[in-house]
Amino acid sequence: AHPPSLMAGSPIDKVDDLSAGVDGLPPTMGLRMYLEDGSRIIIRPSGTEPKVKAYLEVVDAATDDLDNARARAAQQMNALARDVRALLGA
Repeated sequence: AHPPSLMAGSPIDKVDDLSAGVDGLPPTMGLRMYLEDGSRIIIRPSGTEPKVKAYLEVVDAATDDLDNARARAAQQMNALARDVRALLGA
């Protein structure tokens, strides 16, 4: 009902309630969040275990060199994971 407005320093641009069915996918319990920096978070319950799963994706254009892009993406992923853990109380 009250998703966060900011994750890993990036504003949340869009939240999809997957229980309504989105983008031609069948309804499922979960949320999909798009961040302004291009990152994406999907949070949903496990279908086989009593736990919540979170899927995280970060995007970084390799405009200079691949090593720098990987380092930036790793830093963003760590910040995103930290904020998702806090959000879920883990």
